[in-house]
Amino acid sequence: MKNIITFLVVALFTLNLSAQKIEKGIWQIEIGTGINTGFDWTTGGTFDYDNTVNGTSLSGYPISGDWKDFYNSETSLNFDVDATNFQNWEDRFLKGVSFGYFVVDGFLIGLGLDLGVANTNVDDTTEINKAGNFSLGATPKVRYYLTTGRGNAIFFESSFRAGVNNTKLGTDYSNGDWDEYVNNTFGSTIGLGVGYSIFSFNSREIFSIEPMIGFNINSTNTKDISTVYNKASDTKTVITNNTKLQSMGAYFKIKLAFYLGRHFWSH
Repeated sequence: MKNIITFLVVALFTLNLSAQKIEKGIWQIEIGTGINTGFDWTTGGTFDYDNTVNGTSLSGYPISGDWKDFYNSETSLNFDVDATNFQNWEDRFLKGVSFGYFVVDGFLIGLGLDLGVANTNVDDTTEINKAGNFSLGATPKVRYYLTTGRGNAIFFESSFRAGVNNTKLGTDYSNGDWDEYVNNTFGSTIGLGVGYSIFSFNSREIFSIEPMIGFNINSTNTKDISTVYNKASDTKTVITNNTKLQSMGAYFKIKLAFYLGRHFWSH
């Protein structure tokens, strides 16, 4: 990650680019800051829950229902503030990185990508702990910019995000027992927002700070599978939970953007 950031900085400040903003042919690179606040509330959904032993459901299972059985418009409000936690600063810079291109003056099309892969395997004398995670997301977006006073610009954005997140945790014990947890999630988001590009470095206007507010409509499908095997009794207990949720909410975030290309305003 350090190499990526270093490359971007060197490229931006050694190519002698000046007065570049939002004309046709300009490229944009946008990165995060770790300042991202928002809240969501559930508007709909269903769940299916089952508990089996050696393939046979226990008494009273499976259980199914809709979102009203476990959420309502008052209690499902979830407020998430992540504006003051600046740990893993490099990860926050690259989280949600996107690339855009101005196809005509003031009109940008872009694509954001998220990719994460992590695997661990810890072996000691009594057990083996394994963990793996894979995540992939893509966010195409369109923006329309309007210039304002002092060379800054207001923009309107529409976006759509789709992503998957797969997690697998497990432990193998020396006595032959084992347990495993698997989570598979697919989510999508439709977003509408408005932001402001505050360009800095008057002699070399290729960098901007971009506060933004917006509204999201979200859909999430999640499948959890927890499995426990007992060798002594030769029993395997499996708990599955399939959840579909729809939600909506508002957000505020601040991102950083770099603009690369030809001159737009002369000085």
